[in-house]
Amino acid sequence: MAQSLIRLMLIIVFGSFITIALRSLAIIARSGKAWSGSFVATGLLLICLAAIGTWAFYYALKKLAPFIDASAQAQARFLDTLNANYADGAILFSAALSLFLELCIIRWQSSVLPFFAFYKNFSLLTCFVGLGLGYALAARDRIPLVIVLPLLAWQFSFMTIVRYGLGIDLKTIPFREQLTMGMSVGSLSQILLLYGLLAIVFLITALTFMPIGQLCGRLMERRTKLRAYGLNLLGSLLGVVLMLVASFLWTPPLAWFALCFLAILLFTLKTPPLMIVGLSFTVVCTIVLAWPVNVLSNRVYSPYQLLEIGRGEDTGLTLINAAGNFYQKIYDFSDVRSTRWSKIRDYYDFPYKAHPTLTNIAIVGAGTGNDVAAALRSGAEHVEAIEIDPAIQLTGRVSHPEKPYSDARVHSVVNDARSFLRNTEQTFDLVVYGMLDSHTLLSQGSSVRLDSFVYTVEGLREARERLKPDGVLSLSFSVLSDALGRKIYLMLQQAFDGRPPNCVEANTGTSIIFLESNDEKWAIPPQLVEDAGFTDKTAFYADPSLHADVSTDDWPFFYMPQRIYPVSYLIMVFLLLALSLLVGVNFLPERPKVSHVSFFFLGAGFMLIETKGITEMGLAFGNTWQVIGIVIAGILTMAFLGNCAVQWLDIRRPVIPYLFLFAALSVGWYVARAGGFASTPLGRLETSIVLTLPLLFSGIVFSTLLSSKGQVSGMIAMNLLGAICGGLLEYNSMYFGFRFLYLIAIGCYLLAFVSELPFPKKATDDLLAASSTIGPENVSF
Repeated sequence: MAQSLIRLMLIIVFGSFITIALRSLAIIARSGKAWSGSFVATGLLLICLAAIGTWAFYYALKKLAPFIDASAQAQARFLDTLNANYADGAILFSAALSLFLELCIIRWQSSVLPFFAFYKNFSLLTCFVGLGLGYALAARDRIPLVIVLPLLAWQFSFMTIVRYGLGIDLKTIPFREQLTMGMSVGSLSQILLLYGLLAIVFLITALTFMPIGQLCGRLMERRTKLRAYGLNLLGSLLGVVLMLVASFLWTPPLAWFALCFLAILLFTLKTPPLMIVGLSFTVVCTIVLAWPVNVLSNRVYSPYQLLEIGRGEDTGLTLINAAGNFYQKIYDFSDVRSTRWSKIRDYYDFPYKAHPTLTNIAIVGAGTGNDVAAALRSGAEHVEAIEIDPAIQLTGRVSHPEKPYSDARVHSVVNDARSFLRNTEQTFDLVVYGMLDSHTLLSQGSSVRLDSFVYTVEGLREARERLKPDGVLSLSFSVLSDALGRKIYLMLQQAFDGRPPNCVEANTGTSIIFLESNDEKWAIPPQLVEDAGFTDKTAFYADPSLHADVSTDDWPFFYMPQRIYPVSYLIMVFLLLALSLLVGVNFLPERPKVSHVSFFFLGAGFMLIETKGITEMGLAFGNTWQVIGIVIAGILTMAFLGNCAVQWLDIRRPVIPYLFLFAALSVGWYVARAGGFASTPLGRLETSIVLTLPLLFSGIVFSTLLSSKGQVSGMIAMNLLGAICGGLLEYNSMYFGFRFLYLIAIGCYLLAFVSELPFPKKATDDLLAASSTIGPENVSF
């Protein structure tokens, strides 16, 4: 195992050095010195330094190989000789560590390099590769837990240098399907650099989680299979709860990872040399995580994203970057005689001039309060200010010079915009959509952005229902392509029974204000548009030659103007598969065993229905971090209850649970196809039942098969590898919609069921002979 570790570590080290070298050359090239003599010389020097650094690292690893090998053996002996009275607690503790560390890594990676948030499931699947490999290797006589903290230190240092030292371009993505996010494709060199960076991070993360998976799998073998699996689920649930608490307290990454460091160190208590190494690298990790990368900004980790709060150079007032992207500037428009920011003030004031009746107003995406201040300046009697991120709202409450959130006429609400509009009983003269544009993910299991379900036809219809008979809906958006503008136009047109919206281009750049009214006779006064210096774009976006597909609750991909298959994402899929194969080949040279194939398909199916459950429950109850966290905890609870049911009812054959599972999935697909249940308390209860029953029956099937097979660690390894496949299959929702995931899940569970049927011996022998897949002795890879 030591040689396998050294090979992968050398790839990581050399790749890291080359990435830094290439990025440094790109910075030099931007200064106009590309292919000059000094540029070529610098390039050769950097490549030589990378080679020398890699050789030095290899030399050090060769010297340390005996220590790493002995440490790995000592760690395995420690787990095998652990007092049996502590085995249950150790299983629970290790599972909590694995899931909590997974959530920490996922969140930290996307906060340091925000483009990770656009790579669907990348961080999650990377963790699964490491954990799955670890479970597969759980029976080995070496568990190199000693490498976890050094690898974390390397990842923290490497990504921090790349992000803050070299300034990797965060505005470049290779996915043409979603360029309306404001990102660009970039040059070939930039794309290669991004993919190289992702490959290095993949290897570091997978290698970090491998010993954690071994730790969990080795401990689970100390107990009966169903008991061990139940404890593993309870530990995972504890990990989710810990992250919920950390999010609730707005804690920074150092606080999250400190808990992980402590947990890892506890497993080295009986081995002083390992403890010394662990403490040393814990200090390194702490220094890197605590390093003030931007001394002029206050970094706040809200429950959703990293907020960098500083001062705008032009306004001198608060400037917020959210998840690495510009979010909002605070403006002071209290002096009506000032003309400095008159164009921007006209943009904020326009909706209130277009509909001067302002008895009751709702502002969704209120942010730091610019829209709220505009409503108050226009004479609004009451304002409901809805903002999902409490940290952003608090920033506005403290820093906005007009103090809009302190006004008695304002009622601030921290909630998901769609959830508020669906559940409130108020009606409004004006519903204003502020610049809802968050690049934050709902969860580690979904790439749907927080604003996605707000900008759907169904969401806009719910907003319309909250308007008074003469009420107006105003939607402002930075339209970065004509097709995106056309898409918003069509969505509003459908939401208002075929009546086209009024479209006005502001004089601030790409901002378009779309307005619709419940009053069929209402129209924007042309003089108002002219006085503001705006341009009427209604006829432009009404042009049918501009093709766009509307977003719906089933297909909520707002930043894809057309429903096209995400071909660009296939490159990412192939990269993940190639890297997974590289890691697997490096550690698993034995021939696979077919008997665990069913667990692979169970993992793929469970991943798909988990993703569907998270998105639909978020839609039903609100896409807040609390709801999503509770949903994930509920998913684990359903799996645990399935495990308990198998033990209590002594279920030994999975046929009946399979039938219930197929029935539940079919009902879920039918309900989704019919448009779901009503947005009432009873409807939400019905939604919860329909979404959780497949998870329960899937858990029963899994536990039933688990009790009748071989090593529990090998079966969980296959299940995690299947989950990776399910995560990749989820890309199909970007074309077919989320309802289609039900059909893919049914197909996966059918394959799992068929794989359990008895085959003739000759067919089995032929299958084994033809198999070229690589995996461990007891695990099909």
